[in-house]
Amino acid sequence: MPTPIRQEDMEAVFALTDALGIHREAISVPLGKRDPGGVRDVGRGQLQVTLPETQAAEEWVESTLRPELSRLGYEELP
Repeated sequence: MPTPIRQEDMEAVFALTDALGIHREAISVPLGKRDPGGVRDVGRGQLQVTLPETQAAEEWVESTLRPELSRLGYEELP
């Protein structure tokens, strides 16, 4: 059974996505963590973010989520 996400995990994701101007309602996060974690563009302006089970969310957000969102065209707001 996957490890459930915590409020702190969501805060780490939202800290980055808010800075990139991504509306919180455009993000879905499965309630269970799964390795290796990832982000997918599911169309219609929606993103699915899966948090990893074996890496701290704060660390993963910077090492993986930020570069993946950049690859999808999201950039820091001025």
